[in-house]
Amino acid sequence: MKTFKFTTTLFSIALLVLLASSCKKKCKLDGDSTDTGSIIEGVVVYPESGYMTGNMGGNYVISANSSYADKFEVSFSQGPREAVNFTNYKILAFPISANCNAQYERNVAINTSTQSVIYSIKVTQCSDCKEARGTENYVLVPTFPDNYTVTNVLTVVDKN
Repeated sequence: MKTFKFTTTLFSIALLVLLASSCKKKCKLDGDSTDTGSIIEGVVVYPESGYMTGNMGGNYVISANSSYADKFEVSFSQGPREAVNFTNYKILAFPISANCNAQYERNVAINTSTQSVIYSIKVTQCSDCKEARGTENYVLVPTFPDNYTVTNVLTVVDKN
């Protein structure tokens, strides 16, 4: 009888330890990153090298008269790389740092009445992943006049 009681107690303790350790949930993000608004869909922007935004002095609008204009190529719908037609397009960059497990919602709104462009990014990141990663967030947009004001807006949501 003592052996049965001891075995039952040992089994109960083992079961409690197992249940307590298996309750830790891993953060999961729903869906993929998205691009909306005036961002041209299905385009991959290829910079000549990584981390060019660090040298841009805060001017993250790349147009035909930019000193960085020749340092980019684009691919439309998984096609071949080609030079950017800056008559029709501009490239916007928005360098940020986020946790290693993150989802991005990028949106560009071009407002002709206020002569402004707002490039907003909402980052949903897992708080259990502490390693930070830098992203430059290049997007291709329709051209707009050089005198428009461009504003970057970042929203960060931590998820458990």
